[in-house]
Amino acid sequence: MLNTHCRPETKVKNKIPIYGVTRVDNETSRTHGWLVTIQRRGVIFRRQFSDGVLGGKAKALSAAKAYRDQVVARHPPLSKREHAEIRKKNNKSGVVGVCRYCASETSQKPAQEKRWFWVASWVLPDGRAKRVKFSVNKYGEEGAFKLAVKARRSAIRQMDGNFDPGATRRRQRTSRA
Repeated sequence: MLNTHCRPETKVKNKIPIYGVTRVDNETSRTHGWLVTIQRRGVIFRRQFSDGVLGGKAKALSAAKAYRDQVVARHPPLSKREHAEIRKKNNKSGVVGVCRYCASETSQKPAQEKRWFWVASWVLPDGRAKRVKFSVNKYGEEGAFKLAVKARRSAIRQMDGNFDPGATRRRQRTSRA
C-alpha cells in the first residue's frame, strides 16, 4: 500500500565546514554573504563579506578566507598546553585540572562514610577526556592532592601542537553495537 502522507525526499547537502567562516543568507534583511569569526586570547575578530558588494558568492568567500588567513597568521592559536592552563572562574583547588570529588554512591551517606578523591583531568590527543583519581582515605588529603597535581603536570608536559576548538565536535563517533 502506498503511503501518500510521506513528505517527498529532500536532498541535504553534505557541507564541509570552513574554519572560522560561516554562510549568511537572510531573506528578511536581504543579507547574503560570508561571516568570519575568529577568537584569540579573548579578542573576537569578526567581519562580514557581502556577495553584492564583492561581486558574487565565490569572490566574497575568497575575500573571507583571505581575511581569516590574515587574522590567523597575525594571531596564532593557543598551544594545547596554553589552553590546558587557562584557569576557570569556578576553580576551587587553585590548580587547573585538579578538583576534589565525592564518589557518587557515597554522596548521600554521613560524612564519615563518604569516599573523597582528588582528581586530575586533561584532554588526550584524540579529544577524549582522561581522569585519574587519588583516594583521600588511602593517601591522606595532602598526599592525594599532590599526586593529582603531579599527574596533571606530567600529562600537560606531554601535550604538543595547537589547540583546535572544533576537534571534539568533528571527532568520529563509534557505535557501541
